[in-house]
Amino acid sequence: MEELNILKTKIIGVPLNFGANRCGLEFSVENFIDRYPKYRDKIEVLGVEKQLEDFSTKGAKYLNTVAKTCEELAVNVNKIIKDGDFPISLGGDHAIAIGSIAGVAKEKEIGILWMDAHGDMNTPEISDSGHIHGMPLAASVGHGHSKLIDCFYNGAKVKKENVILFGTRDIDEKEQKLIDELGIKNYTWEMIAEMGFEKALGEVKEFFKDKNLHISFDLDGIDPAEITAVGTPVPGGLSREMGKTLVSEMIDTASVTSIDIVEYNPIYEKGAETSEYVDELLQLIEKKIN
Repeated sequence: MEELNILKTKIIGVPLNFGANRCGLEFSVENFIDRYPKYRDKIEVLGVEKQLEDFSTKGAKYLNTVAKTCEELAVNVNKIIKDGDFPISLGGDHAIAIGSIAGVAKEKEIGILWMDAHGDMNTPEISDSGHIHGMPLAASVGHGHSKLIDCFYNGAKVKKENVILFGTRDIDEKEQKLIDELGIKNYTWEMIAEMGFEKALGEVKEFFKDKNLHISFDLDGIDPAEITAVGTPVPGGLSREMGKTLVSEMIDTASVTSIDIVEYNPIYEKGAETSEYVDELLQLIEKKIN
């Protein structure tokens, strides 16, 4: 009798901080495991190796290190997908999504739900900071530095019409122009608050219904009044409960292939509320998937 292939969650910890160029993110995975030892054998930690950098490339700081880390993550995620399991990439800065998305998109045509206070649609040409954690979504739809666009395999990983931004409230002017030019759907926090979370979520569910979906969940998408351990907090945003409802109902509605949980920076944590929230999210996903 043939054994049923039961989907299992596989967590990869990626303590990258070079995309954000901000101290603390390199301790994200280690700190989380220290607080929740039950994950010690569940999280495979990916080492981040510093590469030789060309610091004259101002528009994309630490490009080689970020590109190498994302390439390695893509290889790992791709193997998990090929094995028929469910990858969760835990970070670390949001640049890691370049790798996680590439690893899935090599095998499946996916859409992306990008839950974030920021658009992450910058490119080296328009970025004021040059921080790559503000560029992963742009790179994934084929805009930005070739080393980022061509992570794992050449070219864009996702069609721009299959992307939804959700909860945004801090987008640069030039970045907004690119979002508008590409016609990327953007549910700003102001829109969500005005129309009501349930209605906004209902529209997103309808859009991704029965489609393959990668969820990229930036913790700064949650109201900083409720969680503190993020490096770039922006007032407003989803409540903790809304964030969990979003993940839960999307798993119930779409064919969710993979999830990122990123930008956990323990040096900003005032208590244990953010690591606790990451644990809640992981437990929720595990319960839904396994």
